[in-house]
Amino acid sequence: MKAIGIIGYHKSGKTTLGVKLCEEFSGKGLRVGVIKHVSCELRLADADSSRYRPFASVVAAASPWEAEIILKGEKSLDDLLRYCADCDLILVEGFKKERKFPKIVCLRGKEEKEELFDGLELFTASFKEGIADYLISSEEHVREMAALAMERAVRVA
Repeated sequence: MKAIGIIGYHKSGKTTLGVKLCEEFSGKGLRVGVIKHVSCELRLADADSSRYRPFASVVAAASPWEAEIILKGEKSLDDLLRYCADCDLILVEGFKKERKFPKIVCLRGKEEKEELFDGLELFTASFKEGIADYLISSEEHVREMAALAMERAVRVA
């Protein structure tokens, strides 16, 4: 499996770009995994399975359409990557300090480049014209970003 990162500050377009790239990759027949770092409590649907969360270390739920696994305690990126072993490509959103794969840097302003660049950046993306290499809102740019990201993604396992 290969991985590519998407980093940036809050409200910079990371998730929007990630969803668009995921759609582009899956449309080409790739199995895409997504690992997202969040800084707040996970808020899952109030389903029966969520009632186990206060007591169980692992909660798994399965339906004919999908499955969900909730793991208690802090997990590393490597821990989470194991669950994506059958994917062709993993999009890793967040994990700014991770140094395992190249990263797309989402910007709200040009000044953020200095703070976010670590030598692993592939290119920049933004909702605003003139501050990044690509526009998140442009379908043509999303296709170009997807092609470049797939070409430069690195094997992680």
